[in-house]
Amino acid sequence: MHLNNSFFAVLKSNYLYLGVVFFCFSPLLLVSAFPGYFYCEYEIGYFLVFHNVTEIFSVIVSFSIFGLGYFSYSQSRNAHTLFLGVGFLVVGLIDFMHALGYTGMPDFITQNSGNKSSQFWIFSRMITAMVLFGAIFIKPQENYRLVKKYFLLFFALLLAFVVFLLVIFYSEWIPKTYEQGKGLTNFKKNAEFVIIALLFFSLMIYRRATFYVSKRQRQYYLSAFIVCIFSEMVFAVYTSVFDVYNVIGHIYKIGAFYLIYKAVFLAAINDPYEKLIQSNRLLSGEIEENKVYAEVIRKSLREKESLVAEIFHRTKNSIQMVRSILMIQASDFPDDKNIQAIVEDTSIKIQTMSLVHDHLYANKDLSEIPVSDYLNSLVVMVRDTYPPSGAEIRVNIQVGEGSLLLDTAVPLGLVFTEVLSNSFKYAFPDHKVGEISILFSFQENVCHFEYGDNGVGLPVGFDLLKEKKLGLSLAKTIAEKQMRGTLSIDGTQGFRMKLSFPSDLYKRRV
Repeated sequence: MHLNNSFFAVLKSNYLYLGVVFFCFSPLLLVSAFPGYFYCEYEIGYFLVFHNVTEIFSVIVSFSIFGLGYFSYSQSRNAHTLFLGVGFLVVGLIDFMHALGYTGMPDFITQNSGNKSSQFWIFSRMITAMVLFGAIFIKPQENYRLVKKYFLLFFALLLAFVVFLLVIFYSEWIPKTYEQGKGLTNFKKNAEFVIIALLFFSLMIYRRATFYVSKRQRQYYLSAFIVCIFSEMVFAVYTSVFDVYNVIGHIYKIGAFYLIYKAVFLAAINDPYEKLIQSNRLLSGEIEENKVYAEVIRKSLREKESLVAEIFHRTKNSIQMVRSILMIQASDFPDDKNIQAIVEDTSIKIQTMSLVHDHLYANKDLSEIPVSDYLNSLVVMVRDTYPPSGAEIRVNIQVGEGSLLLDTAVPLGLVFTEVLSNSFKYAFPDHKVGEISILFSFQENVCHFEYGDNGVGLPVGFDLLKEKKLGLSLAKTIAEKQMRGTLSIDGTQGFRMKLSFPSDLYKRRV
């Protein structure tokens, strides 16, 4: 029972090839069994038309196989189809010479004869069998040192030229293949049998090959070998170049070449395009998935941005609430100037930090703020807090284009409001016209801040290191400790301060 199942399984898997064998064997069986009905020799005129059509078709198919294998190689990198394509270029050229040298055609350089066309034929068939056999050992995706486009093309054209020279000018160097009135020579028959053996051996190896791109390609190759073998069998037994066996042999040849063309087409054109289409489908699916994920990410980002903005807004409100509480507490001690001064100074610092959050919220960037806008808003805040009484104070700000991160902007604002508040409160006591100059610039990764006024300057003997009040000593501590900068002060002629600090000390967090 097991043997029967195995037999039917083998039969089912090979039914296509059995059908090809049956299709090829049937015409030969009918001609040999009923020669009176089917065997005949055709007039030369009719046969030449048929012969030329079939040979030209074979030539076109051969050149098509060459085009597929050769010109698709730069994209497919398929060494197997390249080798087959260049091999069939030689086959096509020799088949064309065979057609031109056939008896009944105008003389092709030298006198045409059955021997001349048969010699071209045997070269063509032998090269076909050798190309098909050699292609077995050329793996599609391997990189071979000798399997190069231009090298193979040069060798193919050279081989076709050598065959042309031998048959046209040195035919006596080649054993005769056909004798008028006698038919095929023993050399021709034996050569056909050698070709059949080579094709049959190739068929056995191709059955176990693993380079096929699909099941269909394997079917095309194996069917082509079967048809080729039957074609060579016919050309090993015919007696006349114009008989029915010759016709059947040429039909088989057309079928075999067409099947090889289909196999090469699958490997060189169809398979890469199918892979490309499949890749496009997968890519389209991934794009659609990415669109969904991108929308989820955008939604999450919008939610986080709203959350962070709300946090900044609430932080600002909390800071302002602290300021309000301080002001309320200070109102209980209206006559205590020290408490009022401390609360006022603390209020300025709270407003300085609050302004940073205003700019972050308005700028839609939760990490950095433009320096120019921030410093100008601090000037307005200090002027409103300490309006000059009688004196005219002009503030000249020159700020380069750039932004600062939150971690740098807050300490800079505290230092700036400290010195600016001192100028408005103490620098111009005699109602003189006040000039305050502010310069801020970016130079690579370093920020330069210069502040100056033309006021009364610092008291004689002022020592910043011995200063007990927060004021400028706090500004120096912030500049050097928190901002990692260098700060210098000169109070002899007006007030001058220079501050340099790195702009890349902190990293973006949002």
